[in-house]
This record gives sequence, structure tokens and C-alpha cells, in this order.
Amino acid sequence: MKKVLFVTSEPKYVATWKKTITANGFEFDVALSASEALDRALSGNPNIIVLDRTETAPEILIASLKKNKKAGNIQLIKLSPDQSGNPEAALARIKAILAPKKVLIAEDDRQMAGILEMVLLQSGFVVKNTYDGVETLREIKSWRPHLLVLDIMLPLVDGFHICQSINEDHTFDPKPKVLIVSGRASDWDQNLGAACGAEHYLVKPFKNELFLEKVKEILSA
Repeated sequence: MKKVLFVTSEPKYVATWKKTITANGFEFDVALSASEALDRALSGNPNIIVLDRTETAPEILIASLKKNKKAGNIQLIKLSPDQSGNPEAALARIKAILAPKKVLIAEDDRQMAGILEMVLLQSGFVVKNTYDGVETLREIKSWRPHLLVLDIMLPLVDGFHICQSINEDHTFDPKPKVLIVSGRASDWDQNLGAACGAEHYLVKPFKNELFLEKVKEILSA
């Protein structure tokens, strides 16, 4: 069950938020100060933080959360003053953020694809695999993934041409974010990956923990 951490210095809003959040199938947690919010973010493992007014400027709390490695990838919503006592106004945003993210793995090494798929499925992502460039382009358009995990050396159409197609063809809308995974480690290849719009470039072999960390980092940006 996904968890929502509600941060507010106004206890009078807590009951309303708890009722609405739990009625919509989420777990609810609350912090009544900025310091407690940081503690709850680290110990309670929320999936999203809903930030209302606190005794500390919200920018300071957000900066504290972002610089912490464990809390830095937690999704965050900052409420406007009229939403403090009205959780229904923010509910659509919360649901959209907490909906399972779709990841398309474009990797012709089926053993590697299976390992990456397992890592992502265990973390709650919805996953599909493709094994060549043509199939990948077709699935991007039809399935609309949030993230494309892209090997460069794909049959039929390589990864760099896929990136180019996504950027130049406006029918790829919305465009997925791109994480390149490749055994090609040269500066030329990594610079080309950045130039074609990839958010990050991971050189094989890499640890599953690093892969998952980068996926979460990209999707939470």
C-alpha cells in the first residue's frame, strides 16, 4: 500500500486528510513540524510527501529532504493555502503521482532484460520488454511508457536512432524519459547519449541497486 506523509503545523486538518487519504486506498502518516517531517521521511518510508504550512520555510524543508540520499527521491507536493483543509483538491495530483510507473526495457540480451525486469517488478513498476529497435518504437507509441531503459546495440534500429526519432517525431507525445544502459563506455558514446536527450547513461556491468536508484531518481525528477 502506498503511503502519504502529510506535513502540517495545523493539527485541525489532520482528521480530514486522514479520512480522505485512507478512503482512497492509501496509508496515512503525519508530521506536525519540519524536524518531525524529516524523521518520518527517513523512518516511515512514505511514497509521497504532501507539504502544508510549517514553522519552517517550505524551501528549507524541501532542501533538507532533497540533500538526504534516502529521502531525496520521495515525491513531494506543496499545497496552496486554499488546499490546507481540502484534501480533495490535491487528490488527483496524489493519485497521478502514486500510480504505478510504466517502464519499457529495450534490450536484446534476454537474460539481461529478465534481470532488469525482475528488479523493477519487485519495486512496484509495470514493465514491458522489447528486443529490437522497430518493436521498441512501436511500443513507445502504443504503450506510452514513463521511462525507456534503452540499450544502444539493438537490432534493426539502434538506441541512438531511437532517441533521435523520439526527439524529432512529434507523434511521440508524451515522450518517455530515457535511461541508456550500454557496454559502450567511451566518452563519445556517453556524450552522444546526453546530446540525444537521455537523462542518464549507465555503463554495463552495473549493480542492480545502482540501476534501481537511477530509475527512481529519473522518474522523481
